[in-house]
Amino acid sequence: MAKLECALAEAELKPCEAPPLLSVVILSFKRVGELKLAVESFTSQLTDGLQDKVEIIISDNCSGGATLELIRALAKEHPSVSYVAHQRDEGGYFNMFAAPWRARGRYTWLFGSDDVLLDGGLRGVVALLEAEKPAFLTLNKRAANADLTSLVWEQANTIPDARFEGYADLFAAVGVNQLAFLSCQIENTERARKLDPSSYLRTDTRHPHVAAFLEKHHNGLCLYSSANQVVHRLNNSLIVDYHPGNFFDFAAALPALLWDVMHRVGAPKDLFERITGDKRVATYDPPRITFVDTMFENMLRAACFSRFMGDSHRYVIEQILDHCRPHRREQFAQLWELTQRVQEMERQSKDAQSRFEELRDQVMKTSSLFA
Repeated sequence: MAKLECALAEAELKPCEAPPLLSVVILSFKRVGELKLAVESFTSQLTDGLQDKVEIIISDNCSGGATLELIRALAKEHPSVSYVAHQRDEGGYFNMFAAPWRARGRYTWLFGSDDVLLDGGLRGVVALLEAEKPAFLTLNKRAANADLTSLVWEQANTIPDARFEGYADLFAAVGVNQLAFLSCQIENTERARKLDPSSYLRTDTRHPHVAAFLEKHHNGLCLYSSANQVVHRLNNSLIVDYHPGNFFDFAAALPALLWDVMHRVGAPKDLFERITGDKRVATYDPPRITFVDTMFENMLRAACFSRFMGDSHRYVIEQILDHCRPHRREQFAQLWELTQRVQEMERQSKDAQSRFEELRDQVMKTSSLFA
């Protein structure tokens, strides 16, 4: 696969005496305070030989200003920190899929600039990668509020460590909430570079990496680690319509991309019904609530924010549901009819509001004639 690259404003990739085991690529965009904490949560752990096994690369998407000044300072202060800074805004997806080409380690760990890693986390990850040599590793996490002053929950999942002979089985076991969170995913760099990212860069889903991991690692050893040293800040997104956009994504956009990738790699056609729908997974038993239920839930949530599916989404989802439980098509038909009614009522409401404003303007103009 041809290297994914772009024009850079500046870069400093420090030489390595030998290729590292792990490249931590921290994706950066205009987060100064958070970025400093994220980087230093790794550099503080680079002791007792880890500094020879781990490199940190800040991949900045044209932030400029104070962010770039901070990145230069971090690279100057820490021998293991390198950076690349885009000349223009290439978009978050490009930054994500270019990361394995910037990594020089056997493994690439994409990490968000507003997340942090607790003490001991890095050594545990390195030991696991060295012992198991997986294609893909996903890590448990804990969650805190946006300024890290309060822990919201101690751990996302309570399931034990597990091995899977492919990403589809891992996906079924841990669910979309686990795999959508970027900072908990580590993958083999060579496998990642074999992906043609063009379709993923054009997609309208906010979580293209979830489907891309399926294409890259469908036939490789995949691990789940219950260790939860990654800390996720809740409600700290720079995206204005973060929640409504995610509702629509999990209802329609991501399933459409997953369905396409499933065909390409030969994944089981009933995978959507095998994937757990639990947001925090407590058991590896076959799920009672599945990803199909998650799709339906988010379809209703999205409609509450005036985000409605089109006919193309309906067509794909009906194809998906043909391979799920027998009653799924009927459930979806009821939901589709309900959301269509809501959409029509919103249209009528907007028309009535527009007509009201026109009449009000006419009254105002008439009143001014008799003033």
